[in-house]
Amino acid sequence: MVITPMTAISAFGQGVIIWATKILPALLPFFVLTTLLSYTTFTSTVGKWLSPITNKLYGVGGVAGYVYLMSIMSGYPVGAKLTADLYRKDIITSPQAISISAFTSTSGPLFVIGTVGVGFFGSQKIGIIVLITHLLGALINGIFYRQKCNSNTHILGVKPITRNVLNDSMASSIASIMTVGGFIAIFYMILQLLLSIGIFNIPALLFAKIGISPDITIGIMSGLIEVTSGALALSQCHIGSDLAIVLLSFLVSFGGISIHAQAYCFLKDFDMPYYKFLLQKLTHALISAALAFIIVLVF
Repeated sequence: MVITPMTAISAFGQGVIIWATKILPALLPFFVLTTLLSYTTFTSTVGKWLSPITNKLYGVGGVAGYVYLMSIMSGYPVGAKLTADLYRKDIITSPQAISISAFTSTSGPLFVIGTVGVGFFGSQKIGIIVLITHLLGALINGIFYRQKCNSNTHILGVKPITRNVLNDSMASSIASIMTVGGFIAIFYMILQLLLSIGIFNIPALLFAKIGISPDITIGIMSGLIEVTSGALALSQCHIGSDLAIVLLSFLVSFGGISIHAQAYCFLKDFDMPYYKFLLQKLTHALISAALAFIIVLVF
């Protein structure tokens, strides 16, 4: 930042633009809506419907299914926020929240199909396959972190939606989306600074000796930090669709350190150590990549 301040300023500005034009319009309505829904019977109703499934597979109450549905519709980091909200309302315990986070931290169809598949690779098919492996991988991943203690959840009484509730929902949602925006801009800037000084060139040259293109290595390493930039970089490598699907399934499911930071600002509310979340995302990424490999191998 000191050596190339204009690069840092420009990159941070680009990160803010990405947040303001892509993330803010997509996430803020979901943040407000899901907060308001927590004051109604919707959460408990969906929870009752899904309880037989979530209890059987994951050892947690049906509210976990509600979190998963909201997460796959809206994407990162809505699943983490909703899990933290349920914990703060004493609907779930800390161990249950940790188990729920294993399969409810997902991206959404707008990003995977729209941005990555069609926008970057010009292929709706790639986007759909990556989304399927990503979401199915999350469900399988949750089984490995199944809750072994009592799965019952405490459903709180419904509070009337008043002006105070609306104000509180809006205030907390704006605070959350601003936090997300800060992480996006900061990590986008960090990635651009690392790229500008060529820090990924050395590992790229090392992997080139075993036949991996330097561009692919740089794309993967960029995606491990900021998934959107990594996906864009891979789209410019002119790789085959089969390899693209496997790599994208891994990166989208891992989420990148930027996504981890966004999610963890909520997950820390129930004292979840970061290494546990990192392990959950790593296993999710490996499962999704394996599913993608099987799909491209068979079809």
